[in-house]
Amino acid sequence: MKMIEVKVCNFSQNQITDLREMRKLCEKESGWEPPQEYLDEWVKTVLGISRHDPNLVKTALVNNKIVGYCISVKRLHNYEGVVMDITWKTAYIWDLYVIKEYRNMGVGTTLLENTMAYLKSIGVEKVGLLVNYWNENAKKLFEKIGFRLWGYFMIKGL
Repeated sequence: MKMIEVKVCNFSQNQITDLREMRKLCEKESGWEPPQEYLDEWVKTVLGISRHDPNLVKTALVNNKIVGYCISVKRLHNYEGVVMDITWKTAYIWDLYVIKEYRNMGVGTTLLENTMAYLKSIGVEKVGLLVNYWNENAKKLFEKIGFRLWGYFMIKGL
């Protein structure tokens, strides 16, 4: 694994276009072309989370280029109409993405460690997340950092 120098920063609103494009890439990699409305709602949610606590949205920079992000939420909050039901002293990694060419270089680990350090500093005791069952690389990353399987989230198409 090639390691690179990664700088983690709190999100600033002038980065939202880059994050939106990364979210679109993420969905395309999953085999879905996200509609404009989906991306608009995602942006509103990210901005709402950031307004509540800018430390909850982290960006990873390599040579001043945004190459990834990590968005977490804590407690019960309504972010622009999206309710995140999180119990007391618990947080949730809502979204994590690293551009493909920067994966396996420590970017995701750095983002997660920075995010978890902040969450711990504000009294969070446990952090949860969802990962797609087929995403073996992400599962390995999360397990390496200490996440363990807790349950199953199941879905059925109608």
